[in-house]
Amino acid sequence: MQLFSSWTGSDFLLFYGLLLAFACGAAWWIPANLREPGRRGDSSDPESVALLAGGPARFTDSLLADLYVRGGLTALDGGKLAAVQQGLSASPAGKALLDQSGPITLAEARKLMAVHAERVAARLRRSGLLLRPEEFARLRWLSITPFAALLVLGLYRQRAGSAVGEPTGFLVMLLGLTVALAVIRFIKGDPRTMAGIATVKQLRAQNARLAQAPRPEEAAMAVALFGTGVLVGTPWEPVHAMCQQASDSGGSGGGDSSSDSGGGDGGGGCGGCGG
Repeated sequence: MQLFSSWTGSDFLLFYGLLLAFACGAAWWIPANLREPGRRGDSSDPESVALLAGGPARFTDSLLADLYVRGGLTALDGGKLAAVQQGLSASPAGKALLDQSGPITLAEARKLMAVHAERVAARLRRSGLLLRPEEFARLRWLSITPFAALLVLGLYRQRAGSAVGEPTGFLVMLLGLTVALAVIRFIKGDPRTMAGIATVKQLRAQNARLAQAPRPEEAAMAVALFGTGVLVGTPWEPVHAMCQQASDSGGSGGGDSSSDSGGGDGGGGCGGCGG
């Protein structure tokens, strides 16, 4: 006897829907509770905090904000920035931005900063704040196993139903939803350890004032923790406008995100969101 052969299509759809809700909960519970604990490290400089809080994009945004506030960059038309004080004291990443001879867009800046962001990510892995690539990959695959198991079950029932002429359109739609949720869960993985997540939460709590009124010397850390949205209403708003313009045009924006998640790319940067 085939599995579920005595069930009506409506019975199975209800059962599948309940399992899908359970799979969603499990897919978000797994990375929230089964990631590596890591260990607290001394990574309080804005570049490390930016990468830990918002990934490579935030890393670049924080650098741009710092250089703009200190007069090393100036805003141009078309959402571009240009270096005006190449001799300004800066980190190696900041120097790379200041060494650009012509106007630079946000996308170009982020591409230029990729190698510097990866160096900081490597340091954060050694500090126990970011997962190693193999740990992150394992966590991402583990987080979608509930959807994979449910998909196998649904495909079995769909093929069995089709074999006897049952309509399976609604079940196919649910299968498509299952795949979409699995892809979202996989893409939005968070590459931080538990210690890395806790560190960002602690720093945000300790520096909550920066989200409202950062001083010039605090701009880099404010953007690192809370995104470029903190620059709205300040003389440094062009940096936020540049990031927002890139986001609205479909580029790699998201500069004003203040998510607790690191999101990510498997290379150890953080990125968008995810548990």
